[in-house]
Amino acid sequence: MELQKVVKILSETHQNGLHFDLQFDNAYQLLIAALLAAQASDESVNEITKEFFRRFPSPETVAEADVEALEKAIYPVNFYKTKAKRLKECCQVLVEKYHGEVPSTVEELTKLPGVGKKTASMVILGAFGQPAVVVDRHVLRVLSRLGFEYKDADTAEEEIRQLLPPEYWGLLSYSFMRHGKTICLARKPLCEKCPLKDCCPSSTATASDGDEREGI
Repeated sequence: MELQKVVKILSETHQNGLHFDLQFDNAYQLLIAALLAAQASDESVNEITKEFFRRFPSPETVAEADVEALEKAIYPVNFYKTKAKRLKECCQVLVEKYHGEVPSTVEELTKLPGVGKKTASMVILGAFGQPAVVVDRHVLRVLSRLGFEYKDADTAEEEIRQLLPPEYWGLLSYSFMRHGKTICLARKPLCEKCPLKDCCPSSTATASDGDEREGI
């Protein structure tokens, strides 16, 4: 099926879930939350950032904080020591080069310590409302099961940008992410509930002998 049509179907299916699960009020908060969310659940990060943003409400406060204080503030999250160091380094650059303001382009964001393409795209899309393609593990899984085989997230992101007009980039990112979290699950996809079950090459809804595929 044509990718643009798939995006339309899934964005209509998940019209109430076209957003990130990370909680934030501004670009700084989304950047911090996205950095903490690497190899951690959005739910666990949201629990941490409630208090974190009260204690460190700006890049300046993080840049001036001791690494040990940052470690204690994010202790429950995976790799908290490495992440605390990266948060401080990132905010130091924000203060020194950007006067404490989060830049609004992927090119500038990816120059910040610890910020990769996915994190930068999340900030561009979620905080600034600009067209961006965010490919996480859920998006990559849904693409793969639909027959769009990409070796990694960067390859998928580049291809999607070529296949779809900018107004569809955010819709794909949000709807595929939501679909992967709620229906196209990693271990046991709920194919019988999927609006694409009749055309998806990986669908188990009509498989014989109760065959179920785990996928990626």
